[in-house]
Amino acid sequence: MRDHRRAAEDPAMVARMRALLAREWDPHGVIRDAAAGGLDYYREQALTLVAMLAADARETEIQRYLRQVEQAALGESLHSFEARRAIAVTAWSLIR
Repeated sequence: MRDHRRAAEDPAMVARMRALLAREWDPHGVIRDAAAGGLDYYREQALTLVAMLAADARETEIQRYLRQVEQAALGESLHSFEARRAIAVTAWSLIR
């Protein structure tokens, strides 16, 4: 088992999380565009999630964060509870 508490210091871990977000959470850039995010938008979000998971955040906290970002950018949730849960589970497994 790797030491997940240092995950935010691992560029490869952040890159994997970034790829997950771009591929599964916002594949068409809808959230990024609505949030006026730049080229580093997914990396910034990935850093936040990796840091949360390194601090022992649970999957439910990751789901909540993703929903809050969606709602702040779009005024509504883009994904269903189940879709966000699947992304959160995958994010958690990347770190653990």
